[in-house]
Amino acid sequence: MQNPVVKRLAHHGNPTCVRGGYAEIIKEHVQWGWKPNYINFMFNNIPGGVPEKMDVMTREVTRVHDILTRHIVRRRKAENWSHLRPIFIGCHDLPVWKHEKELVRNLVVNDGLHFNVVSLVPPESDTTMPMRLQFAIWGRRSRLTLPLKKHFEQNQRVYLTDVLNRIYVTPIIEGTMADYTLKAFKKGWVSPDGIQIWN
Repeated sequence: MQNPVVKRLAHHGNPTCVRGGYAEIIKEHVQWGWKPNYINFMFNNIPGGVPEKMDVMTREVTRVHDILTRHIVRRRKAENWSHLRPIFIGCHDLPVWKHEKELVRNLVVNDGLHFNVVSLVPPESDTTMPMRLQFAIWGRRSRLTLPLKKHFEQNQRVYLTDVLNRIYVTPIIEGTMADYTLKAFKKGWVSPDGIQIWN
């Protein structure tokens, strides 16, 4: 079941309204105690044209979201766990000149195409307190006991494949990163329908 805050957002013709709408989703979840992270997905070379590359990348991000969901909720399709499902908001992107050594590789592989996401995950469980006690006090809780960055670092073998090369996770300390994550939409490279939401 889709999170009600995500469900209510409709795509508008005005790009500023669209980006602002996603920023509000992020802000509201942060107010509820959810942890926001910026995730950059980098891929090995994918054969085919741009549409084929984009489809493969979307499928890989979907796979990552599915795996992460299983690490957070005990029964990912159950109604009574749906409020804890992680949220991904993002779209495909092209590199920006940053004078980094990685730039040459990023431009060559898949013509620089990659995928950016803002992730929202519920607070991790308290490792100092038994889960049964946490359930009695707060109800169902996330099964994660680590921040998202450390979770991905410790579980790379689960997430990375011959296609998905790297997952960079950066905790969002200030703002929402919605504008930066959706900059390809802002610049007109992708349409509103190109913005993906996983929940």
